[in-house]
Amino acid sequence: MTTKSFEVSSLSELNWKAIIEAAVKVEEQSIALYTMALKNAKYPSSKVFLKQLVEEEMGHKKKLEAIMNDEKKLSELGSHGGAVQDLKIVDMLEDTPLSEGADYEAILVYAAKREKSTYDYYKTLALGLKGTPIGELFFKLAQEELSHKNKLEKEYDDCILTEN
Repeated sequence: MTTKSFEVSSLSELNWKAIIEAAVKVEEQSIALYTMALKNAKYPSSKVFLKQLVEEEMGHKKKLEAIMNDEKKLSELGSHGGAVQDLKIVDMLEDTPLSEGADYEAILVYAAKREKSTYDYYKTLALGLKGTPIGELFFKLAQEELSHKNKLEKEYDDCILTEN
């Protein structure tokens, strides 16, 4: 796995179902990442934290799939509670591919960078679809992904920076 940024060339060329299908794939990748991270977590509190992230990403996936089956469910996704602070703790760290044997530190850095990339992707979609229900959906998702990055960076600070 490598961190990559997402680009949307022309939103007018994409239908809303294709956009949602792409978002489901992003959520599936996050679920797989956090499930793998659970195996490498040292502390019980870290395992609880990662299980919560898996559950949140599974919730996103479930809601996105429900929207694909019933467009009226668009308004049910997301709980935008205002802007989330980007701590930027891992932003300056080097991007590295994630290997199967990665330690917890590498997983946290990779995951936080991936959440940032997903945030950027959803934010681009939100801006391109501004003023539409699906644009609002992606704005909410972007904030939730930034919230995940924030949580991961706090975990990194608590478990890695505090130890060193």
